Amino acid sequence: MRRFALLLLAGAPALGAAPASLAGQGFGVYEQNTCTMGRAGVAAARPCADGSAIYFNPAGLASLSGTHVSAGVTLIGAQGGFTDDFLGTRTDLKNPLIAVPDVYVTHAFSPKVTAGIGLYVPYGLQTKWDPNTSPGRFLGYFTDVRSIYIQPTIGYQLLPRLKVGLGVAYITSRLQLKQRADLSSQVVPDALRIPAGLPPGTTFAQLGVPTGTDFADAQLSATGTGFAVNLGGIWQVTDKLSIGGHWITRKQINYDGNATFTQVPTGLVLPVAVGPLPAGTPVDAVLGPEFASGGPLSNGGVSTSIIMPPQGSLGFAYKADSQWTFMADYQYTVWGWFNQVNIKFANAATPTLTLNPQNKDTHGFRFGAEYQYNSKVQLRGGYLYHTAASPPQFVTPLLPEGARNEFTIGTGIEFTPQWHVDLGYQYIKQQDRRGTVNIAAGNTGLYKFSANLFAAGVSVSF
Repeated sequence: MRRFALLLLAGAPALGAAPASLAGQGFGVYEQNTCTMGRAGVAAARPCADGSAIYFNPAGLASLSGTHVSAGVTLIGAQGGFTDDFLGTRTDLKNPLIAVPDVYVTHAFSPKVTAGIGLYVPYGLQTKWDPNTSPGRFLGYFTDVRSIYIQPTIGYQLLPRLKVGLGVAYITSRLQLKQRADLSSQVVPDALRIPAGLPPGTTFAQLGVPTGTDFADAQLSATGTGFAVNLGGIWQVTDKLSIGGHWITRKQINYDGNATFTQVPTGLVLPVAVGPLPAGTPVDAVLGPEFASGGPLSNGGVSTSIIMPPQGSLGFAYKADSQWTFMADYQYTVWGWFNQVNIKFANAATPTLTLNPQNKDTHGFRFGAEYQYNSKVQLRGGYLYHTAASPPQFVTPLLPEGARNEFTIGTGIEFTPQWHVDLGYQYIKQQDRRGTVNIAAGNTGLYKFSANLFAAGVSVSF
């Protein structure tokens, strides 16, 4: 049974290798503003004038005058599933509609200095499968990672054509993982093995227990905090061309929480007498002590860590005329720095688990355009391509992730000189990718994934 305690969180490190919020790669979420989403997330050299530069490039605050307050939400509707090679059956993702909020407030203290504070969610993930029928439930049927950044920021006009910015973000993060355990793969406890004269390492499968017999439901819940730095610069090369970039530093979040184990009735009985146990003895009664205090499946504290990796972007914006602006960004996230996870249990009967996700750095290529239709309406559109963070051996129910093509449209409407509304839509088409629902069996099926994102935001200026 000690083995199960290790298997319990075998997927937890995949949180550090994960699809992201189902909107970005790894477990990154890049849709932090409706205006910016409409142009495919391009903002390094020309952030939207609503305070969202706090995330996309702090230097962009230096060009904002007066006071701005903006708030928005992105709704992520994900669809996908896993098709088994051998059975031909498909299991569908059960994700609910996921809401990602953003709030920004800025104020110009002088012609050269603007400061503000923002709340955004650059890292997050949720995957949900049926806990009773999903073939991957023994790797994980529910994963939820949410990291909220609260960032005070200042932008400064250093030179007539050069702006710089700096923000320090307070991070509050939580993670949840739910997973079932398959009795057939577990080692028979000594209390049953020794009286039966069975050799060490005997599994329940060798006693005839069928594969896919649920006997435990495990849940991990933990929280952690930390700080990161977001800095950037924008160079106005000419009146039409600007170049900019920003960088958010990495932060290792140390989590503390609890692991709980709930016994799932199997309904099995011993077909023959085993030592002092007569035929007909419920197997669940034999397993009960494993969940008791001090047992390897008893509830207790747990601690682990996940790295919120560094990320940055570099891009340009070109204002062709009074109506058209064209932009492009290159985005880089250092997922490769996240290569080890240690999961420690307070329960002495459950040993520490060390895993090596072997993530890969990701590269994003974003292209966007804006068209000033009239004095009150602006139209936007864009395309982006993003590589995958997960290596082939970590494409699991926790992380059915692959390279993605994404298409966006949006509009901005000025109702009054003070009030502005933005709307945006994004379609994500992920390349089909082979993956697994059983690490020991390798990649035995195909994951498909797509998502529709709808965003709305409002901003007011004074």
